[in-house]
Amino acid sequence: MSEMEAIPVTAPEIRTVFNPVTLEEDEHLGYQAEIQYKRKPPAVRLIMCDRLDTVNVGEPVMISYHMGMKCYQHARHLVISNDENCIGGFYYTDGREA
Repeated sequence: MSEMEAIPVTAPEIRTVFNPVTLEEDEHLGYQAEIQYKRKPPAVRLIMCDRLDTVNVGEPVMISYHMGMKCYQHARHLVISNDENCIGGFYYTDGREA
């Protein structure tokens, strides 16, 4: 499965997507992003993501195609914890604040 770059044009929010396995609509966190295809003109598509994924409008993200859901998803190979997606701060294993 290859990854490609996309530029988010909206912030993540709950969206309705069609689940091809259950044949029902499911609510899922997602955002719109412009994908720069190699052989087609750029297009804005829905990208599914998780609440831990960092998505900033206008900043590039890496995406891949989810074969089961038949849509794009935020790349899963790297998740970065930061103040935007964590509550309570960062601490070392000995309890000191980072």
